[in-house]
Amino acid sequence: MLWRTHFLTGAVAGLVVTGSTSPRVVILTAGVAGIAALLPDLDDPNSWAGRMIPVIPRLIKLTIGHRGALHSLMGAVFITALAAFLLRFWHPQAYVYNHLIPLFVIGYISHLVADSLNPQGVPWLWPLDKHFGLPLMQTGGFLERFVIFPALLVLCSWLAGTRITFT
Repeated sequence: MLWRTHFLTGAVAGLVVTGSTSPRVVILTAGVAGIAALLPDLDDPNSWAGRMIPVIPRLIKLTIGHRGALHSLMGAVFITALAAFLLRFWHPQAYVYNHLIPLFVIGYISHLVADSLNPQGVPWLWPLDKHFGLPLMQTGGFLERFVIFPALLVLCSWLAGTRITFT
């Protein structure tokens, strides 16, 4: 899937689980889950996330390849642990930590679920080489661009609108 579809998939997943009605928290929820949904593609230097960080994506692609370890449950655990460590270091408040890490996991996993709908599938159980998926759409294909992306955009807007109350 394209980066914008992954971002919206993560944002929608985050909004589905939030109970907050604060505009600030709703936006933060969608943003954190949306950004986390981009991280599995750090294994591709040509991806949106890969272009944001110099050198590291090239090293990852050379060592473990695209749609390898980062597109698995083990990758989700590793990257979440890394994010948790960094978040604890920069933001030691338990409230921030306890609310952002679950959103991070939800966003990251949403990427794996979305990529499971491509013919390549994802290696959920890496290091086992078996890829799991349903070949329902091609990355950047008609279905993604003209059905899935617009539907996610509408759903994200609707969910954000129903969560926010101005008092």
